[in-house]
Amino acid sequence: MTKDKALVQLCKDMLQDAYVVEQEGWQKLVLIGEVGNGGVSLGGYSYDIQGKCLMVSPAASNLKSLKQLHAVMRAENPNGRGWLKCMIRISRNGEVGADFEYNDPDRWSHTPDNYKQRIAEYAAMPV
Repeated sequence: MTKDKALVQLCKDMLQDAYVVEQEGWQKLVLIGEVGNGGVSLGGYSYDIQGKCLMVSPAASNLKSLKQLHAVMRAENPNGRGWLKCMIRISRNGEVGADFEYNDPDRWSHTPDNYKQRIAEYAAMPV
């Protein structure tokens, strides 16, 4: 499997996950995935046309596609190094954007002090 196919599969899984697309009228999803130290996590936000934000978290069964994307990209990397975090953006009309962080484990981290800023930052991001 290629990186592109693994990314498409992850996006398909997220779009079929009722916990991710539960917000009626959602327009954009922003998901932050993390793989490392034996743990895997994925969560993020759903935005509607007015910018209303809803926190989302996929079913644990859908984390396998995140692990698969990580494994494929790690195998394709010449130094065998995997990313620490990824940001996947999906629009309702089918656009997808993806960014991968290899060095900073705190990139896209949320704290009580910055979560409102993060929500606004993600809402303004293009897919």
